Amino acid sequence: MADAIYVDKDAQPTALVGRVLNKVCRAFAIGSGLMLIAMSLMSVGSIAGRALFSKPILGDYELVQAMSAIAVSMALPFCQMIRGHIIVDFFTTSAPPKFNKFLDVVASLLLAVAGFVFAWRITLGMFELRANGDASMLLNLPTWWAYAPMVPSFFLLGCAALYTAWIDLAGADK
Repeated sequence: MADAIYVDKDAQPTALVGRVLNKVCRAFAIGSGLMLIAMSLMSVGSIAGRALFSKPILGDYELVQAMSAIAVSMALPFCQMIRGHIIVDFFTTSAPPKFNKFLDVVASLLLAVAGFVFAWRITLGMFELRANGDASMLLNLPTWWAYAPMVPSFFLLGCAALYTAWIDLAGADK
């Protein structure tokens, strides 16, 4: 399909808003990758410590849980900017390109709404967890700390989705 939107790993928007948004999304994605590397090294260290010395890293499951959620949320905005989300086009493969473009705009707008709603609800939950003094069981780390990086990630996802919808609607250059 010649008009299909494809994953654009080298997305280089020309508009100022797009360039700034792209750089911020890429920085978040790099942060996500670094988080995954740290999580992997910690897991290897914990497994090795458990196997060799019967001393795993205390709270490794708690840390992996929080770090996974943070890493996934930080990668989502960049995935939207490069249009890397999974698209199931089984029923729309033979549809006219304008209809597919319309569906892409609707999907981007729905994702923007979801991103902003998630950012709002995570913010409220984070403040509630902080007020309640909720903490992890083994490490006694405040639970709200893991929520803090997710708020800007989901807000950025909403912004990226609005931008891609605008690009599709305006037919503008990336």
